[in-house]
Amino acid sequence: MKSLRLRAIILFRLAVAAIFLGSCGTVPQTRVLPQENQTPTSSTTSSANEINQSLSLAAAQSVSSPSDYQIGPDDLLQITIYNIPEQEARVTPRTTTLRVSQQGQVVLPLVGEVPVKGMTTATLEAELRKRYDKYINNPQIGVLIAEYRQRVSVMGAVQKPGVFELTGPKTVIDMLALAGGVTEKAGNQVHVYRQVEQKGRQSFVIDLMVLANSAGLINDKNAAMVNMPVQVGDVINVPQAGMFFVDGAVGKPGSYPLGRRYTLTQALATAGGVNPELADYSSVSIFRRRGPTNVETIPVDLSAVMSGSAADPQVEADDVVVVPMSTAKYLVKRFVGTIISGVSIGGLVGGS
Repeated sequence: MKSLRLRAIILFRLAVAAIFLGSCGTVPQTRVLPQENQTPTSSTTSSANEINQSLSLAAAQSVSSPSDYQIGPDDLLQITIYNIPEQEARVTPRTTTLRVSQQGQVVLPLVGEVPVKGMTTATLEAELRKRYDKYINNPQIGVLIAEYRQRVSVMGAVQKPGVFELTGPKTVIDMLALAGGVTEKAGNQVHVYRQVEQKGRQSFVIDLMVLANSAGLINDKNAAMVNMPVQVGDVINVPQAGMFFVDGAVGKPGSYPLGRRYTLTQALATAGGVNPELADYSSVSIFRRRGPTNVETIPVDLSAVMSGSAADPQVEADDVVVVPMSTAKYLVKRFVGTIISGVSIGGLVGGS
């Protein structure tokens, strides 16, 4: 009976986990931008100087404003209630300087904890007016960001690699411009790495030539998709020429120099090997440039390659190799292992 009961519990929790994954779970992913139908029409730039000129032009046309900046953890805020009477200033300070907590909150006199993460100064002022209206007649409140702490890293083949503070909304082009543009050693790609709460690691691969060509298409939908907005904590990497990139269900995702001729399986071995617990072997893809505005997708059945029934393709410079995660395997790895472990522990604690 106990065995049947445990089996029923496992099956029930599996069903719940499957529903949860289908509705809101997200498997870590890699996106290659632009896709084949996202093709800017401007002429191709060929040298680092021309690319940097295009990047500078696009950055100069940016309409981002510090007023659009989204408040985040560790920012220092100065909050002033202008109509606090002088005799009440000791009880409720007229000006308060606060550091935003890692949870994205501040604690203010009278109103207590206030979540501020993701707000602009204008939206926070409106929220505080609402909260203080219970205590102060027609409160007049101003919010100033005294110290910016939201940062994005730019590394690789750029003139001034480093960590840059965000003082307003920025795009990939803006960040490359802040880093002084690319060097002569730059390859044809820009990689953006992002850690998203509850979604895990995300990677974006952008064609540098197409990104530069998007400079004259600032209001174009496709250009906006290529020149994507950056988020706090993003890492932007411009690999040197003669590199290939591997991502997905592998041991060590990242960029690698193409120092010799690599086959696909050799490239995957260089990246730490395929993770057999997560990889979808039948849906591996190689993304390869076939021109300044065209990216070819080459599907590969890795199981067939490993069994010898399909050729092991050669990897070329600037190739992006993606080993996708199998949703079924991801479900087993993330949920079923936990469930079985939980049932085992329950059996040890409550079993007879």
